[in-house]
Amino acid sequence: MTHLLITTSRKPNQRTRSFAKDLASVLPDAFKINRGKKTLLELGLECFRHRSNYLFIIGERKGNPSIIRIYRLDKKAEYPLLKQILVFKISSVKLSREIHSSRIYGIDYMWINYDKCLTDNCFHIADLFIDIYRDRISKENYSIMLYLEEEDGVVFFKIYSRLGKICGPLFKINGVKKLDREV
Repeated sequence: MTHLLITTSRKPNQRTRSFAKDLASVLPDAFKINRGKKTLLELGLECFRHRSNYLFIIGERKGNPSIIRIYRLDKKAEYPLLKQILVFKISSVKLSREIHSSRIYGIDYMWINYDKCLTDNCFHIADLFIDIYRDRISKENYSIMLYLEEEDGVVFFKIYSRLGKICGPLFKINGVKKLDREV
């Protein structure tokens, strides 16, 4: 079972494709798909086919990843229907290759550390990942730790291995917009 599908907007540049690949490589049960010309309806069918409940679509601005749109799959509808639930405005992306982060394989469990969250934006991010990985969270037996830290309204998104080394991309989330729309 895939918990999360990750794709990009149409015609992404190399940096956005690398960011999607980096994110999919460090999140448990995440799978990256190439978007091509797929519509949102077709992406909903992909989610259904992969038994995934969530879809991340990474958008870009001026050649850099700048937004992540998060959709939840409504399996009760006649056909797989995506509902947009959150939007992350991101900035200052550092890819794995740029920071020489560690590779990690065989991720079973994760821990989400949001002790340094101060505002609703940070808590919305933590709640999202808790919902996605509800059955994969363990404080004692984790392979990776998702660390959310907030400073001046900006949320720093970092992933650490059990040994305390950075793995995966680093990025800042400048804004979170909570939605619940059908698409």
